[in-house]
Amino acid sequence: MNLAGFCSLLPEALVIALMFVVFAADLFLPSIKKRLGGLTAWGLTAILACLLWQGFLAGGQKFGETFQGTFLCDPMALFFKALFILTGIIVVILAREFLKKADKNPGEFYLLILSALLGMLFLASANDFILLFVSVELVTVSFYVMTAYLKTDQRSVEAGIKYLILGALSSGMMLYGISFIYGHTGSTHFDAVRGALFGMTSAPPLLLLGILLLIAGLGFKAGAVPFQLWIPDVYEGAPIPVTAFLSVGSKMAGFAALLRICVSVIAPFDKKWALLMAVIAAMTLVYGNLGAIPQKNIKRFFGYSGIGHAGYLLTAIAAGGFSGARGVLFYLLSYAVTMLAAFLVVVYCSVHLESDDMSAYDGLSRRSPLLAGALFLSLLSLAGVPPLSGFFAKFLVLSSAVEKGLIWLAVLGALNVVISLYYYLTLVKRMYIHPPAGGVIAVPLSFQIPLYLLMLGIVGIGVVQGPFVRLAASAVSGFF
Repeated sequence: MNLAGFCSLLPEALVIALMFVVFAADLFLPSIKKRLGGLTAWGLTAILACLLWQGFLAGGQKFGETFQGTFLCDPMALFFKALFILTGIIVVILAREFLKKADKNPGEFYLLILSALLGMLFLASANDFILLFVSVELVTVSFYVMTAYLKTDQRSVEAGIKYLILGALSSGMMLYGISFIYGHTGSTHFDAVRGALFGMTSAPPLLLLGILLLIAGLGFKAGAVPFQLWIPDVYEGAPIPVTAFLSVGSKMAGFAALLRICVSVIAPFDKKWALLMAVIAAMTLVYGNLGAIPQKNIKRFFGYSGIGHAGYLLTAIAAGGFSGARGVLFYLLSYAVTMLAAFLVVVYCSVHLESDDMSAYDGLSRRSPLLAGALFLSLLSLAGVPPLSGFFAKFLVLSSAVEKGLIWLAVLGALNVVISLYYYLTLVKRMYIHPPAGGVIAVPLSFQIPLYLLMLGIVGIGVVQGPFVRLAASAVSGFF
């Protein structure tokens, strides 16, 4: 392995090293168990700094590849890795607050977070179906354990079992699809598969079935209809930091894989895939936004909301091309920052109010103006209200659909903005109009700092969107 290949693996190597440090500290230094969260968060912050340095050195070009080209470190991989690590830092902060009340051993929970994060980092650089599958399984198995982490809570165990069964089914479909693709192309390497597909004058039925099964398996991870049935129940039963990680990290991982495969492997092969993606996007948009309206549990509420947002991301993938790929990356950046801010509020309220019912948010503006303000800003951004980041993210996605002639899908997306605004404002009404359900909620400085930074991101990305659009464009420019 040359120096460039080693440097391309630097973030993954550092996460593995951090896992050993956390494991050793938990095993041999019981006196610092309560500080393992801080150790993990600061370790991930240092890794994020190294990753940004790596991206600066790359200068928008492919940084390197290793393992015979199966592991690729290009601008898009670096973009996703930065989002994954940022998500990991916030999830660790959420877990610290949760573990104080849960009275559980924190070391193993932080190790599971790092394990899932490691799988996401490898997935972002996967340039081969075998590495892609192994990375997805590392992420998924970690989530199986985290979902059922509260072994004495029936809902948590039930959610873990449902996720395990449906996740195993989706993994089987994905692996079966990869086997068909390998059988017809003779390789699992993305570049070789793309070359083999270009050389085919007609598509064998079993090859088409293989690609369909692959997309179905990844659609499960992304929360696309009709593979979304696990989301509401698993989100409701899982520990609240795991719900946040699933909502942001797992969804980004699914779309990172979908985007790379759809844009660089199968997109030029058969234009019918764009129509299939458009139909799936339309069903996902309608199902997610209509399903969120009657929800009373805050975790199920954000579960259905997340399905709706998956519909917008699929709209951009259906549009394809440079504008669609750029829209996916910018949308994921906006979505990650917004949802992490929302879940900071939700986790703090869930732990201290000991309720996931939306009635617990009645009068939150008078109990904690900061928490209510942060959640209000997040909900407006998720709905697509200008000038917040969510507005411009939806604009990029819908404009890419119009550019590719998918006018009907863009109109459907715009109509769903109105629907989403209704149910998001229902929660806002609870916070600002309903009478308070309790006394003042004090928010510690350790929660205030990340909350203010994420709120700044929601506003900043929306108001000064130019640098972030150029960043997203630079990350996907290598494909076009």
